[in-house]
Amino acid sequence: MTTLSGYDAQQVKWTYGAIELMWPGQRGDTKGQPFHPNLRLRWFENFGMLTNLFVRVAFLTLLAGSLSINAFVFSPLWLIPPVVAMLLNLRIARTMASVDRTDVLFAILFFPAELFMWIRISHFVRSWTRFLSRKKVDNWAMQAKAERGGGLGHWTPMVVLIAVAIALAVIWVLVGPMVQSSILWIGWPIVGVVTVLQTLLMFSKLVRRHHGYKV
Repeated sequence: MTTLSGYDAQQVKWTYGAIELMWPGQRGDTKGQPFHPNLRLRWFENFGMLTNLFVRVAFLTLLAGSLSINAFVFSPLWLIPPVVAMLLNLRIARTMASVDRTDVLFAILFFPAELFMWIRISHFVRSWTRFLSRKKVDNWAMQAKAERGGGLGHWTPMVVLIAVAIALAVIWVLVGPMVQSSILWIGWPIVGVVTVLQTLLMFSKLVRRHHGYKV
């Protein structure tokens, strides 16, 4: 895909197709095999994307809330997850047979990979939203339209995210200081635990042998 809109439509189509394979009874008259060994990786990928979405949205929300009432205390421990992620990205990049300086910079600069993660999250959210809505769409036609330069669907997640952020900000202002403190007191430990588990999973991938595999 040579454009962001074309790439977005392609990935939404592929993700939607994977969801149909994972979900029983979606392809013709077959009952489906949601727990077939070949589909376990798809389930892990979707669960991982859900976790990535939760951690990022919850962290940014709690950070904004903490800063608004001068309750934020920086801890160096929060630097561990992005460092592990950068090291893992670097190791993945080095498995590429034709790796170059651009690939290495993409891995170690963090922000390019983080931006790409948000793009992937948007594919995940749009695919599941389209699937759960039961709305019949021609994903192939939508991809063809996007490749021709038509359609603005790839901006939808950003618009929704901005709208949700504004709504959360209004709600945060309306609730009292006691409720605000309670949300922070409960929210930070939950995000912390999920982030620790996610970091351990990344670390296990980082130290695991790749047996000389090259992309």
